[in-house]
Amino acid sequence: MPTPSGRRSVIVVGAGPVGLTLAAELGARGIDTLVLEKQDATTDNPRCNTTNARSMEYFRRLGVADRIRRAGLPLDHPTDVVYCTSLTGWELTRFRFSSAQEILDRTASELDEWPTPEPQHRISQIFLEPILEEHARGYETVEIARGHEVTGVAQRGEIVEVRVRAAGAEKVLTADYVVGCDGGVSTTRRAIGARLQGDSRAAENRLSVYFRSAELAREFAASERPGWMYWWYGPRLKGSFVQLDGAGLFLCHARVPEGTAPEDLDEDEVLRAALGREMDVEKIQVVRWTPRRLVADRFVDGRIVLAGDAAHLWLPLGGFGMNTGIADAVGLGWRLASRQAGWGGPELLEAYEVERRSVGEATSRAALKIDRDMASIARDPALHGDDAEGARLRAEAGALIEKVDRQQWHSQGVQFGSRYVDSPGIVADGRPTESAITRIDEYRPSLAAGARFPHTWLPDGRSVFDLLGRDFTLICAGADPGPFVEAATRLGVPLSTLNVDESYAQPLVLVRPDMFIGWSGARPPADIDGLLRRLAGFGAVTVRQFSREAAR
Repeated sequence: MPTPSGRRSVIVVGAGPVGLTLAAELGARGIDTLVLEKQDATTDNPRCNTTNARSMEYFRRLGVADRIRRAGLPLDHPTDVVYCTSLTGWELTRFRFSSAQEILDRTASELDEWPTPEPQHRISQIFLEPILEEHARGYETVEIARGHEVTGVAQRGEIVEVRVRAAGAEKVLTADYVVGCDGGVSTTRRAIGARLQGDSRAAENRLSVYFRSAELAREFAASERPGWMYWWYGPRLKGSFVQLDGAGLFLCHARVPEGTAPEDLDEDEVLRAALGREMDVEKIQVVRWTPRRLVADRFVDGRIVLAGDAAHLWLPLGGFGMNTGIADAVGLGWRLASRQAGWGGPELLEAYEVERRSVGEATSRAALKIDRDMASIARDPALHGDDAEGARLRAEAGALIEKVDRQQWHSQGVQFGSRYVDSPGIVADGRPTESAITRIDEYRPSLAAGARFPHTWLPDGRSVFDLLGRDFTLICAGADPGPFVEAATRLGVPLSTLNVDESYAQPLVLVRPDMFIGWSGARPPADIDGLLRRLAGFGAVTVRQFSREAAR
């Protein structure tokens, strides 16, 4: 494939889920985008296996959520999370979740329990990436160049130069902006001198085995209700286990016991402990790795920006890692597009860094809390006894798991409750009273600035999300949108309006393109132009001034 040439609006380094989501966000807005990826094909490493509800909401807006939900496990496969001594041993407890078909049929209990039109979906990254890539390639302004390794990034005045190696030759490409979605060993991060800070070893080392087994597939097919993920607790080893396709592909993780070097733990021993007996398996990939909790000290340097694993790394619990990166991409896409369109100001990227760093820090700590809360459960060797004492200990362990680990599988506070505070990208009355994430498993809908715009079903059965505009949307509950429309027209800020029932909790809610609330109030502020200029990244006036004027 020839190396692309010519100056681009945006070059995205990396074609993982984050880079592909960013490309789609930019493509949907008509921005000339080039994605550079050193690998010749989508990933063969099934690292992330959950696309959470917030990501699915974003994919719904991009028009690809339905296709994603139909991929991965068979449509009728339950997505239960099961805790056991081994896959063929005793079951300790389980959290029951619906199949994809039940979500599509609108019969799933999650649709009543979760405040979203798009509950989370269990799909391995190996199946998600090809869907996202095909979708991104469908935009006329998006080009994806595989087999192109980025070896250097440097800003030169108003342009960014990207040094690329492909087919043994090097070439320098240029762009208005470059976004590093190039993972934990990011070339882009090194180029801006950003440093990862936090815990370089946040928990025990891990060993992961990606394998195929027709024998195990038959075991699951014969079971009464197979799960999606299994957490297994053996006498010496423990870990987790994922069904990837419901037909023979599996991923097994194990904690490396303290005092054991990762290279000294045999993967065959891990598989025997997880499966409970010898089985015929074909190992595809074995990886030894160290869990970390790291966040970059900065995400932005002029026209160079970081997103996803290039900006933050942590334990893969709750599906928080990839999904936080997808939210990075959505929060960044509209900002870069607005800068290119001329209506976005220089503070937009500052707001991106403030918001996404704060959420990255909070989410990384949430993942670490889940790991530590579960570290001491089911450790008693007597739990494996085939006697009354063993049965009692297994029942106790199951009850404790139900209490402690519910937060991982019902993480509505992380998925919906992430809030932006002290950001130049919002206008809020008074000082913030909330942290970025208050609780992992608790979400309280809010119409306050900085909160996720809450989902609601409208009387005609549609989701309010489906009626939001691509850019800013003013939700009006009995209020006159006219002054906002006039101000937006004067400033060239794209603004849609949506009238809702007057019983809505707040008469005026201004929703940003990333579906977070930029401002809300009972009446318009005196300086609507200033409000819109601030939300569009041009500063303008102070938050205190808005509060004072709105109160008059």
